[in-house]
Amino acid sequence: MRMLSKTYFALEILTFMISKCLTRNQCGNQQRSKTMKSVICTFLLAAALLEVKAETNAVAFSAGLSKNLVLAHTEIVVYDRIFTNVGTGYDSNTGKFRCPTSGVYVFQFHSVANQDKTIWTELWHNGYYICSMYGHTSSDYASGGNSVVLRLTKGDEVYVKAVDPTNGAATNMYGASDEVYSTFSGYMVAPVYEEFPSVVG
Repeated sequence: MRMLSKTYFALEILTFMISKCLTRNQCGNQQRSKTMKSVICTFLLAAALLEVKAETNAVAFSAGLSKNLVLAHTEIVVYDRIFTNVGTGYDSNTGKFRCPTSGVYVFQFHSVANQDKTIWTELWHNGYYICSMYGHTSSDYASGGNSVVLRLTKGDEVYVKAVDPTNGAATNMYGASDEVYSTFSGYMVAPVYEEFPSVVG
């Protein structure tokens, strides 16, 4: 959007400079002057429409866990409380974020384990592992978190999944209606208008 603003500003300067030149020669060729001004106005309108498109393509979501959750298998964490869901990319029924607009995104996931329990989750993109989060403290609560920047194509899916407990311990996440400690959030930093194949790894 910042790049579009600079483009729009540059077009405004161009309009001013050409208008000054045309004004000096207006008596010689009034028809050319009208044509050039019409073309410039068309470019300005196109730039303005791109600005509006960038605004309407905003994507951001944030969801939390409002209950205790024990994951005894490699299950997707379903964050049930939605704080914001601009672009409607996050689905609270599946726990997955489905990318509505191609672009560069930031994702963050944080959690707190129940007392003397463990949290061990991973962020996945289209079935591919991205990064992990782990926490355990004997006789106390433990916390963990991680964040990453990903380039996504429209339709890509990103979600948080528990690690197989055979590799350690079952994930035991703490939560309550008035104590939301586990969250999953993401937002688009910049749109990418051309389509491209996803690159993972």
